[in-house]
This record gives sequence, C-alpha cells and structure tokens, in this order.
Amino acid sequence: MSAAFKKAIREICDFSDSECDLFVPHLKRKQLAKGDFFLQAGEVAHEIAFVESGALRLYYLLDDKEVNQHFFLPSQFAVSYPDFLKQQAGRHFIQALEPCELISFGYEALQMAYAKSKRWERFGRLIAEQIYMESIHRMESMMFLSGAERYRQLEEEHPDWMHRIPLYHLASYLGMERESLSRIRSRSR
Repeated sequence: MSAAFKKAIREICDFSDSECDLFVPHLKRKQLAKGDFFLQAGEVAHEIAFVESGALRLYYLLDDKEVNQHFFLPSQFAVSYPDFLKQQAGRHFIQALEPCELISFGYEALQMAYAKSKRWERFGRLIAEQIYMESIHRMESMMFLSGAERYRQLEEEHPDWMHRIPLYHLASYLGMERESLSRIRSRSR
C-alpha cells in the first residue's frame, strides 16, 4: 500500500495499521496512457481507482456529445459511483487526460472490508455522503448560477483544475460552449 493511498484513506477514517493491511492483498497497480480508459460505457464498474499521478475525467454521451461530470487528480478516488454500487453496465466513461498511475481495488474487496471492519463500513458511508453532497452542489449550481458564477465557483473550489484540465473539458463541465467560457475568462481577468 503506497503512503499516499494510506494517507488518503486515513484522512477519511482513522484506520489502524491492521485495518489498512486487511486491504493490501486486494490492491492492484495500473498505468494508463493519455486517452486510455479506466471505464467505458456498457461495462460494469468493478473497480475504484486511487489516482497516484495524472488526471482523469468522468463523462457520458448525450446526443453524441461528451458531457464531463467530474475530474480526478492525484490523491482522489476515481469511480462512477452509481455504476459501481449497482454492479451493472453503466453509461459513464472514465478516461485518462494525462498518463496515470493508479491503485485499484474491486467491489468484492470493499464488501469484504465492510464485513470485517466497522471502520471500513464507516469509510464507505462517508464516501457515499461526500459524493451525494458533491452531486447536490453541482446540480444546484447548474440550476441557480449563471455561467460566469459557475466559472468563479469552479476557480474557488478547484483551482488545480484550471491549470490541468483542457478548456473545452471545463466548458463541458460548466454546461457551456468553449467560446462562452473563453469570453467569461477574459472578462474575469
């Protein structure tokens, strides 16, 4: 288990060394080249990936147009959580925007950890709550904020995205065309 992975899970829940070690046999290292997929639409989301390095995006297709829902940078967990929970084929893609080093673990390993440790169960609940709150926050920003307000909110909440994520992907995430985002950015400087 990498130090970064252990630090990330311990920031969510106070795991003992033995609780961390419970998970070690189930971890797999993966490398993705830029453009490679961790998950494709039509596949079952069997795994969650911890991002050691690189950047990924979560998106879906709507009328053949890519709609970005989230971005994952180092020390974050990359997953299409609803697809992972349902263990059914989903409509989401997770694609590497940069070369990535990942540590992944499967659904069965997580269920085993939940069964053996109350702290792992708590970890799962806290992750689910965090994802739920992020979803509500994103939905409300799309409903109640203008494009310029959504951009300012993004700058405040995810300044790391501004330098790592291509402009056209950010525009899609914000629900606007690239040209609109360019105008908003030029006015805000």
